[in-house]
Amino acid sequence: MTEETRPTDQEILAYEKTIAAEFLAAPLVGEASSFDALISEYENNPKIHAKTLQLAAKAQAMRCIRKDGNCFYRALSYALCEALLNYKTLPWATAVRNRVLATRTTLVDTGYDPMITEDFFEPLNEALEPDFSAAKLDEFFSKEKEYLSDTIVCYLRLATAAELKKNRDMYEAFILDSYPTIEAFIANQVEPMGVESDQIHIVAMANALGVTINIADLDSSDSDLNFHDISPMFPLEIDSSVSHPVLNFLYRPGHYDIVYIV
Repeated sequence: MTEETRPTDQEILAYEKTIAAEFLAAPLVGEASSFDALISEYENNPKIHAKTLQLAAKAQAMRCIRKDGNCFYRALSYALCEALLNYKTLPWATAVRNRVLATRTTLVDTGYDPMITEDFFEPLNEALEPDFSAAKLDEFFSKEKEYLSDTIVCYLRLATAAELKKNRDMYEAFILDSYPTIEAFIANQVEPMGVESDQIHIVAMANALGVTINIADLDSSDSDLNFHDISPMFPLEIDSSVSHPVLNFLYRPGHYDIVYIV
């Protein structure tokens, strides 16, 4: 690139403002929608396009999540609260609520200050109440109340960190190639907002909350659409012979959305 073709500082700034405006215009959690836009997005990528068609044949709808590095936790928190609303009469919902409440003790036991963590827990605690409604859920995840959603995301990040510390022997082998300790990994990859999540975060959340997480993977391999079922290693104490709700997500490199499987 020559000096003549290199963009000026003003052009770079204008471009960054345009990108920022597009980002801020996106909802935190979108409306439930068809897969038409997703299918169209990958129409020039035959391998992924084929998988979008397979997903559309298996799932009812999807919700797009803002691409801000917090997408997994935001998708998880919305899908979890929605499932607790939809299945609130099942023993599963009661057991999950109890597991979420138990994360407060785990946070304290692993060294987090309860004076701080309890403040972060308040919006999620409200979402666990029996009279919480679908309208209230959408309000919590609206751009106008972004701080509520961010607070829930922050709490789940801390709950993930506490789970990693509590069961470090189970997780530490997966991070030692990149970080010397689980604490170093948590400080860099778990606690900070805006840092993308990987499989270890998902496994930790499944274990901490006792929920099964199912992820459809839109990768560029030659295989059919893969679904990764992540069941908790510490299951809920309920009847295991009865099927229970599963939280379903769509993964594309660096991003998660919610899907609703038939």
